[in-house]
Amino acid sequence: MKRRKHFFLLSCVILLFAGIVAIPAKTFAQEGVGLRLSPVTFELTANPGDTLVNKVRIWNPTTTIISVKMEAEDFVPMGETGEVLIVEPDETKTFSLARWVTTSPDEFTLAPGEDKFVDFYIDVPQNAEPGSHYGSVLATTRAVLGEGITGVGTAQKVGTLVLLIVSGKMEESLKVKEFSAPSFSEYGPVEFLIRFENQGTVHVRPRGFVTITNWRGKKAVDIEFPQMNVIPGAIRKITARWDKKVLIGRYTATLIGSYGASNNPLEPAIITFWVFPWKVGAGITAGVLLALFFFIKTRRRWFLALRILLKGEKE
Repeated sequence: MKRRKHFFLLSCVILLFAGIVAIPAKTFAQEGVGLRLSPVTFELTANPGDTLVNKVRIWNPTTTIISVKMEAEDFVPMGETGEVLIVEPDETKTFSLARWVTTSPDEFTLAPGEDKFVDFYIDVPQNAEPGSHYGSVLATTRAVLGEGITGVGTAQKVGTLVLLIVSGKMEESLKVKEFSAPSFSEYGPVEFLIRFENQGTVHVRPRGFVTITNWRGKKAVDIEFPQMNVIPGAIRKITARWDKKVLIGRYTATLIGSYGASNNPLEPAIITFWVFPWKVGAGITAGVLLALFFFIKTRRRWFLALRILLKGEKE
């Protein structure tokens, strides 16, 4: 029977390879039915011709017997915040990993509260193209079994993302497509937007700081930006935040960091911005102007009082 196509867009932001990964898809009609899978990501390296073996843990946290089928699919990046789209394996795509993946066992059932470790094998071809290959190992619910349940529920998928680097001649190339912050703010915090574009053939995880100096050139703070993978052909948006609230003046922010196995330096990126509590400043300015106006209008009396105080003279 021809394999059904499984296309689904992850509805929540996936922090690729740096945090929690959830793959919400279709869920069972029966209340409380669901699978859990761990770990949520794998980052692997291999040589052409290697066979890698890894395990995923599948757990049934429900009170119902669940039938499970294992499969592998590819994924492609969607948007700039780490979302991915799961697609069928495509041998014409250089990034494709799923066509090299097999699982054991392929199908099984889980009793309530039961867990099972599933092996997945990656057979890297001798002629595998160097660089990044990525895909997902998925657990799909096939049926719901139990007393008082009739029929089959709607399929649910959970999965782990697998990122593999095949050794050989590859290109590491990461560009800072954007580095920005609000040009003027009344108060902190100040948020910095960094957009990295991967123009190479291997995924990289940029690391570094946003260094901030004041108008005198004195360093105010170093802010470490989150380390997140950027896969080839994708743009990844990352934010860094200066949490200080009370700030006054002109500041300069410089993006400093590196990426890749060779610690390639990030290209220079410098911006300036202002932070000034203009409402408070306007109030102080208005108070000073009123005081000055009052002094000018009553200056004769002030001068007379001063003469009397100093010399005891009367007009």
